[in-house]
Amino acid sequence: MADTREPIRVLGVLAGADMPASQLKRWIDSAEVILAADSGADQLHAVHVIPRATVGDMDSISETSARAQTRLIQVDDQDSTDCDKLLAFALEEGYEAITLAGVEGDLLDHVVGTLQSAAKSPLSVRLALRRGIGVLVQGPCRKQFVTRAQSRFSVIPLERCEGVSLSGTRWPLSLSTLEPFGLTSLSNISEGTTVELTIECGRAFVFLETDGSPSWGEP
Repeated sequence: MADTREPIRVLGVLAGADMPASQLKRWIDSAEVILAADSGADQLHAVHVIPRATVGDMDSISETSARAQTRLIQVDDQDSTDCDKLLAFALEEGYEAITLAGVEGDLLDHVVGTLQSAAKSPLSVRLALRRGIGVLVQGPCRKQFVTRAQSRFSVIPLERCEGVSLSGTRWPLSLSTLEPFGLTSLSNISEGTTVELTIECGRAFVFLETDGSPSWGEP
């Protein structure tokens, strides 16, 4: 018999501080497991939440927040980021999917680094953003996304993506090739309540504009 259970709702909190505390708290309240990466624990401490575990090299977490943690896992590996460490820990714990919050901020290198970490992780990774949901997809795949009509929908290749078809948008694609230094689908517009994306091979970042409310499973 097939396993029809819903995946555990795992929220991993990073240090990006652009998401309003009230919005972060709604994500926290809707999750079942809360994890933090290094000073992401400070974000949680500010809203009086202690994660199940905090993972990282512990070079930026505040002393106050560190003292409040029930499980600190220090990983002294300078060849991996705190996001890498968090995702590796979640995988070791047996989780299959994770949603990352605290992704945005004023350090663009951290934002890009987080996308790289998410793209190379074997986990199913989503990003909780102030104005939408980010999803990392890898071909071969065929996915249908629930959207709001006339909302932003982007497909940004992280590597060469072949056989890309997109329907339900103002500017559809049919067996196209997207590349980081070539064609991309930025700020497309959904025409109805569903958008269908097919990728034969390659990895891409998909952005769906939403009202910012927590949502789980397939967007």
